[in-house]
Amino acid sequence: MSTSLTPFVVFMTIAVLSQACSGDLWIEEEFRLQIFNDLPGEVTLTVHCRSKDDDLGFQRIPPSGMWEFRFTPSFWGNTLFFCSFQWPNHFHSRDVFVQDTDVARCKGLCEWHATSTGPCLKNNACDIW
Repeated sequence: MSTSLTPFVVFMTIAVLSQACSGDLWIEEEFRLQIFNDLPGEVTLTVHCRSKDDDLGFQRIPPSGMWEFRFTPSFWGNTLFFCSFQWPNHFHSRDVFVQDTDVARCKGLCEWHATSTGPCLKNNACDIW
């Protein structure tokens, strides 16, 4: 290796190790994603969640019930899960985990509450269907 490249290689090695130690480069934490059926009127909620690589199938969540799945975000930082939400006369979909924002926002647990007006993250950050 040429002596002019040595400082650059040392700098890059330190930068990569620094990111790894701060937790920004590798995510080894398992995440839990929960979906709660908070719909009024004793209605069963059907959800179908998937990512680019995984299809979690259709899940029926009873009134006031909850369904959960676990996953480890990608080393490359591109994990995305999206779900459809269906109950009588309604069909909606949304992203439920986007790695760029939700690693910090969820801190290991993404807790979604399906309501008649829209989904709520941890019952306080609500969107409109």
